[in-house]
Amino acid sequence: MSSAQHTSGATWTPGDFEHPNQALRRSITIALCFAFILSTLAVALRLVARKMTGSKLFLDDYLILIALFFKYSCSAGVTVLLFNGLGSHITMIPAKNVLVYLQIGYSNNFVYTGCIAFIKFSILALYKRLFAIRSMNLAVNAMFGFVCLWVVGVYVAGALICIPASKFWDQSVEGACLDPYKFYYGIQVPNILSDLILLIMPMHVVWSLPIPKSQKALLCGVFLVGGLTLVFSVFRLQAMIRLADLGPDITYNQVPVVVWTCIEAAVGITAACLPNLRPLFRLGRRGFWSQYRSSSNTSGKTLVESNASGSTITSRKKPPSGSFGEEGVEVAQYNEYTKCVKE
Repeated sequence: MSSAQHTSGATWTPGDFEHPNQALRRSITIALCFAFILSTLAVALRLVARKMTGSKLFLDDYLILIALFFKYSCSAGVTVLLFNGLGSHITMIPAKNVLVYLQIGYSNNFVYTGCIAFIKFSILALYKRLFAIRSMNLAVNAMFGFVCLWVVGVYVAGALICIPASKFWDQSVEGACLDPYKFYYGIQVPNILSDLILLIMPMHVVWSLPIPKSQKALLCGVFLVGGLTLVFSVFRLQAMIRLADLGPDITYNQVPVVVWTCIEAAVGITAACLPNLRPLFRLGRRGFWSQYRSSSNTSGKTLVESNASGSTITSRKKPPSGSFGEEGVEVAQYNEYTKCVKE
């Protein structure tokens, strides 16, 4: 593998390899900056919204902060990849840089999985907090188990993809490796499936609320923004499939996968934060969100919850802190509505 040659009088900086594709490298830089700004802004606005309402941080808030930490770590890894040849042809990259590239690429698979997992955990915790009904609790618990199994599977398979692990980045080491593309597919396919399930989980509950259809559609639209994460996950899988047919020039061919990886995680964090930003939208105008919240705070409507046996328990109280009564749509009204339907 040839080392980079330097132009007379030019100063070499990390990543300046012979004949780099500047357009590809610019696309990576743009994706990194976009993902950093979008994810940071979404979480910051979420915390501002909590401050405005004077409410405490909930479990889903802490989980999204952990996801953001993983996102920053993943972005740092991509930056190292960029400075060690990402976007350049591998034949033009010094061997020491290729070694670093492969090591960071290996570790970033684990970081990416952690980021996506905690985004999903945050969304599930949000569903459980907002929709205090038995069917949603069961669905959330089942999905939590599915995501946990996915994470364990990815980590175990990633650790065992090469034995010893050092063979992944050093072919001179004796050992054996599995097909890495099968590993990548194994990461992405369950990821897409869980995104789809998370997308449709709240729709039935929201559509059963005793509010006008236009408001139901607006609520569903807020949750359907998470569908963008699903779209970018599919784009990432398509890029992986194409990558398998492009040959061994990984530092050049992996650019689309890296770009979609950055964007997918950032959009996922943003989608997880959107349902919590209602206090910010209320600054400009008071809509149906505030109407339902004010009614919950003053009327003390009946809250109907399902116990383990499936029967109902009623009590005269406000919705619990952090339920949809606080977020803008009444779980209390929903439960009262379902009770009336049954009677």
